[in-house]
Amino acid sequence: MVYQNFQLTTGSASKRSQHMLQQHNNLDASMISQREGTPMGELTPHEEILYLRRQLAKLNRRVLNIEINNEQRMQREKIVYCLGLAYFVLKTIFWLNRN
Repeated sequence: MVYQNFQLTTGSASKRSQHMLQQHNNLDASMISQREGTPMGELTPHEEILYLRRQLAKLNRRVLNIEINNEQRMQREKIVYCLGLAYFVLKTIFWLNRN
């Protein structure tokens, strides 16, 4: 890190650092496109529409899965809340009857 900072102070080193930064940005862009599963190269409008439809279908499945999980979690929370409330109500009744 110190060596890179030293290089930035020299004239030719700043050109090298700009070149390295540009290579790093190109590498990041290629990694992002590969990670997202985007096809490389030019697409015809028909292929692009098909690709976007597939992506939309994937997103719809993900959203549906999230919604189902959310509903299940809410149902579990309702059950646990009712059981906890019933426990404390019964505990209170038993405590009052005891005295």
